[in-house]
Amino acid sequence: MSHKKNLISSICILRLSSIGDITHMIPIIKTIQYYLPKSDITWIIGKTEYPLVKNMKGVNFILIDKSKNIRSIINLWHEIKSKKFDIFLHMQKSLRSKIIGFFIKYKRKLNYSNIQIPKNSHVLDSFFCFLKEIGIDKRVLDWSIEIDSSDKDIINIKKKYIVLNPFTSVRRFNYREWEIQNYATVAKYIFDKYNIETIVIGGPSQYEIKKSKQMVFQSYIHNIVGKTNLHQMCCVINNCQFYIGPDSGTMHIASMLNKPVIGLFATSNSKRTGPYHSQDYIIDKYDEALKIFLNKSENQISWGKRIRNKKAMSLITTDEVCSKIDELMKKNN
Repeated sequence: MSHKKNLISSICILRLSSIGDITHMIPIIKTIQYYLPKSDITWIIGKTEYPLVKNMKGVNFILIDKSKNIRSIINLWHEIKSKKFDIFLHMQKSLRSKIIGFFIKYKRKLNYSNIQIPKNSHVLDSFFCFLKEIGIDKRVLDWSIEIDSSDKDIINIKKKYIVLNPFTSVRRFNYREWEIQNYATVAKYIFDKYNIETIVIGGPSQYEIKKSKQMVFQSYIHNIVGKTNLHQMCCVINNCQFYIGPDSGTMHIASMLNKPVIGLFATSNSKRTGPYHSQDYIIDKYDEALKIFLNKSENQISWGKRIRNKKAMSLITTDEVCSKIDELMKKNN
């Protein structure tokens, strides 16, 4: 542990989104709190993502409403204009975050251009590289957050269930999504073989709500897309047997809650953005998709390169998912 950390009394962190990356930020905050217990921590975070971590103790949150950028920046300025932080961790590359960063006063700033991140790092590992630069070279891998107790009874299902989220974004064209009817096939397999029901979750966008209705619903499939807030969603996932879905925020919530995750990857590299706690059950077609759609191998592309072709997800078959389910059930029962 370096002597650098003894000089730090205040830290400002700028990480606005996404939900997946917010889950990665939780152990970052917990690590700072453990090794710098007297430091004041300010986290500038997106209004949409904030509810997930709102109950974290010892953190001063400043919310940015992406639909009201100017108003949010004015509010930010009023809140921090008299403060100069010892350390400013600028942990996002977006244009919005760059603009917001102009309003932060600091003694030392760390961003992706002035820290060393090992090649081929998972996103969470890259976040920990920021802490190494301020003298914290150990990790507290603690994802615990206080879930609102009033949200624990959002569903009333007596039987065992799994959770799946077919969605990754509100965009109508999303190259990470698997065909919706594939999930119905998988849900039937799980019910027929293991007598386990399925809950389908998703966000409140009209796209997700409308798209979810295309799934053929049976009595063992329960659609609560758009009917939960983030804490309710955490409760639903926390009580499931396992989770299935592509690269999304809820996949990372499932990993955060230490649930087995069958992650479906073809358009993004699971070694970079996969569920941190649950790598054993990933179905990864990324290398195959690179060859088919980009005519390249992994060593010929930049780390984190995405394949923006929805056909790539069709490389994953329902038989492969069902086989992975059998593997998971055998190991955990």
